Amino acid sequence: MKHRFLTGDMGFAIGWALLGLYWMVGSFDYPLWSGFAPDSGFLPLVYGTLLFLLSVAVAASLWFGEAEAEEEREPLTKSLLVLAALVVVVASLGFIGFLLPVFGLMMFIYLYIERLPLLRSAVVAGLVTASLALVFVHWLSIPLPLVTWDF
Repeated sequence: MKHRFLTGDMGFAIGWALLGLYWMVGSFDYPLWSGFAPDSGFLPLVYGTLLFLLSVAVAASLWFGEAEAEEEREPLTKSLLVLAALVVVVASLGFIGFLLPVFGLMMFIYLYIERLPLLRSAVVAGLVTASLALVFVHWLSIPLPLVTWDF
């Protein structure tokens, strides 16, 4: 029988649990409460505790759960393509703006990686990009990078 402790999933869960524990312990260097409002150590304590408990729950479910059949995982190339596309989008935000790179990123993911139809990809990418612009630019008044071509 293959020991469940030696899997990558278990290592990942233990790593996140240790990070949550580190975050929890580090929050004690800051005040937790000030008067009637939380102070700077409160949220790191809460988020560290949540991360630790959820990671321990995942590790426990891996340890005590029944062994699952090996499932076919997504190829690594998909993840690397998405990562490369994100790098290109972040690098181009400063001189192309926000809307066009984000629309292009979603079109790339929908068309090339997920192989969805062109019309559906364009409609969903356009609606999501327009929604982001509506929320951030108009409702929250956060200036997104715009096209700044200076020749």
